[in-house]
Amino acid sequence: MTEAGVRLKFPERKALPVTRPSRSLTRAVPTLALSVIVALALSACGSDSSDDDTGTGASATTGSDQIVTGSAQCNQAELAKAVEGWGQSQKTKAVLPAEPVSYQCADGWAVAFPNVGPAAEEVTVTLVFEAEGQFWVEKDRSKVCGKDSPVPDKLYKSACQTN
Repeated sequence: MTEAGVRLKFPERKALPVTRPSRSLTRAVPTLALSVIVALALSACGSDSSDDDTGTGASATTGSDQIVTGSAQCNQAELAKAVEGWGQSQKTKAVLPAEPVSYQCADGWAVAFPNVGPAAEEVTVTLVFEAEGQFWVEKDRSKVCGKDSPVPDKLYKSACQTN
């Protein structure tokens, strides 16, 4: 009852039936979850291959089309783009000559020898790049060429002991 003496009616509450998921559903969910986990684990394992045909092996390459790490390509076109980007960041012209081959790659690293500056004052410099995903990222030689260098042994001399 309320203060005015009016009786309020409440609808009757009916208990809702409790339903259980079907047995096939309770079996399918854990199976699906396990399948997803196994697929993810296998894809992670397959991405760290040591086969040399991916370009991630221990051999150094000079002027060949290889995937070094991730999807960074060790080829003239990709390294020329990286060199050009470096030149723009330095507010100068930088060109990677096609002939003779002017780069080397090994184990996710590359060394390039571009011509830098205007034609009359052009000089050849040494640039060191590390593959990060699909891009070649220029690295400071003074930081990567010291003691405990991450630069692969096959590239160290040309990367760190030249101009």
